[in-house]
Amino acid sequence: MIAIGRIMLAAGSIWIAWLDSVHMPLPPEPIYVLLVVYFCYAVIVAILAWQTEASRVRGTFARHVIDIVAFAAFMSMTDGTSSPFFVLMPFTLLSATLHWRWRGAFWSSLICLLILLYLGYFDTRDLFDPGADTTTNVSRLLFIFVAPVLLIWLGAHQEAVRAELLRLVQRTPALPQGREWPAAAALEYAAHVMLVKRALLIWSDGEEPWTYVALWENGVCKVTQMPPDAFGAWTDKTLHQRSLLISDAARNRLLIHKGGGRFDSWTDERPPLSPALVDAFSLTSAVSVHFEVDDLQARLFLIEPPALTLDEVAITEIIADRIKALFEQAMLVRRLSDEAAVEERIRIGRDLHDGVLQTLAGTALQLQSLRPMGHQPPDDLEERLTAIQSMLLDEQRELRTFIRALEPGREHGDAAEAQLEHQFAALADRLMLQWQIDVDVALDPAKVRLPMGLIYELARMTSEATANAVRHGHAQKVRIKLRTDKEAIELTVDDDGVGFGFGDRVEHAELEHKKMGPRSLRERTAARGGKLAIDRIAEWTRVVIMLPMPR
Repeated sequence: MIAIGRIMLAAGSIWIAWLDSVHMPLPPEPIYVLLVVYFCYAVIVAILAWQTEASRVRGTFARHVIDIVAFAAFMSMTDGTSSPFFVLMPFTLLSATLHWRWRGAFWSSLICLLILLYLGYFDTRDLFDPGADTTTNVSRLLFIFVAPVLLIWLGAHQEAVRAELLRLVQRTPALPQGREWPAAAALEYAAHVMLVKRALLIWSDGEEPWTYVALWENGVCKVTQMPPDAFGAWTDKTLHQRSLLISDAARNRLLIHKGGGRFDSWTDERPPLSPALVDAFSLTSAVSVHFEVDDLQARLFLIEPPALTLDEVAITEIIADRIKALFEQAMLVRRLSDEAAVEERIRIGRDLHDGVLQTLAGTALQLQSLRPMGHQPPDDLEERLTAIQSMLLDEQRELRTFIRALEPGREHGDAAEAQLEHQFAALADRLMLQWQIDVDVALDPAKVRLPMGLIYELARMTSEATANAVRHGHAQKVRIKLRTDKEAIELTVDDDGVGFGFGDRVEHAELEHKKMGPRSLRERTAARGGKLAIDRIAEWTRVVIMLPMPR
């Protein structure tokens, strides 16, 4: 844009020189030659700037020096204070402001003023003489003092906004940890960007019966839970979702961002902010922005910012958008935590159902079978009682292991491996003792090592399938076959019971859709990413569980 402006200025200067040649004491040809040279220079610079990436443009300072020299040369070669080439000075000041902000405006203004003083265009004796024709001098002197002041302020403001934008991106607010609301991290970030000593965040969640208030002051954040109506409505209902530039909260002086950079003043007699909120936190000047996440409503106040300008509203809206992302993450963490807790309760329930409850059911059957043995020899009775006691001791060890696995940082042993053959041999012995049935186990291959967590799940699935066969199908024989390869694990449990009443094979999708078959087995299989199927093979009821082999 500066290069385009230079071309327009050079072309216009040639036209002005042709129209107003009376101001040139020298022959006009040198002026025309220099102007044409300056025009050609401006065109070449524009072409180079257009073809070069913005980040690689070089020679800015040198081009600025050339512009100042051209201004001095053309002014010195023309006669009188009404030189038309004075228009080069505003261009020089503006380009310096755009390049180097307030420093460029200040030093360029000073240099241009010294050039004009050196050329002797301002005679201070005539400035206050009513009889002298000093109108042009006075107007240009006024311009030289007013324009630099405005440009210096513009450059300083631009530099401050740029610094805020850099602080906005140089660091990001800390991510929320656990179920805590990220108010402290949010306000610390906001205070860092806007350089405020106090920041206030007030929010309410539709799922919680109170209002949260977080006050950040001089590096310390305090979060308080308050009744939902502690401050009433935080703002007037017409300002609910508006961004506010508050110059004096006590006197109801504020600007309302209507969108698109348009602002309106508050003219209503009603207080725009909650008086209780203003008094509680001594609100004076502030920038305030509203944001919401689902049922959560929040309003951010950056109190007493260093500069109270309209640009601060835009920066605060960006900050609020980042804080909104923090609260979205916090709410997601809460939902995931709740879902994980529900899944964990379901898993615990399944483990208790397929473990302790089945053992207690088997024990009850064993004890019931002892009643007719009152006339049996004491040795037989003692042997049965010893077997029941052994079974209860085994289940006690299992329950103790299960409880330890619930402790934080402990699992069922997914990382460790164990020999599958030994685990299932012990399982078969326990099932035969528990249910007083015949159990046959076949492994293919016979010796394989699997993670302890997976063996635990396979054992629970086998126990549940056997318990269902005995308790509901009145089975007396159970055949267990476990086949493993690099891709999958197939667990098959056959029993000679009455079955589930399915004539044909029923696959996992239909079992899930119609909620048929053993619910615990369906849930355990699905939790491991597997599939359950139930079939009837001759006189055998077959339960087939397919699980993917862990990587």
